[in-house]
Amino acid sequence: MTLPRLLLLVLLTLACAALGIGVVALSERAEVDRTSPVAHHATEEGPVALLREWDRRRAAAWSSGDVAGLRSLYVRRSTAGAHDAARLSRWLEVGLRVRHLETQLLRVRVIEERPRVVQLAVTDRIARAETTDGLRLPGDATSTWRVTMRRIGGEWKVAEVSR
Repeated sequence: MTLPRLLLLVLLTLACAALGIGVVALSERAEVDRTSPVAHHATEEGPVALLREWDRRRAAAWSSGDVAGLRSLYVRRSTAGAHDAARLSRWLEVGLRVRHLETQLLRVRVIEERPRVVQLAVTDRIARAETTDGLRLPGDATSTWRVTMRRIGGEWKVAEVSR
């Protein structure tokens, strides 16, 4: 593997981590802020489960190279969605696919929860990353992101990701 290709892989992996939402699996241990009025809901089927399901769908899009499917997981005109789709397109252009990428979810704090909007503070880190050609990429440091999700047409989509 050439140095530019390896550098591209590392940079793209770090860019994926910038979204703060895992591609394949979230850790089974997620801490939910118990001071939230929706904490009981969050542990059963609420924000943590919502984030896990969204991430599962995102992982499927990345592993199959489905740029349109990935883009559909975000609201229209979402900057985060545009960046994520562009990253996947760049990976595909150089002939690479994510085979395995594990994000360890360390903490989820509910900032806001309404019937059609959920805003979370998500602390996570990339625990393991691997491409289809078996290249194992380095993990990353713990990061905290504010993730806003909106329910549109019965489906939860990511609207915004920020620090």
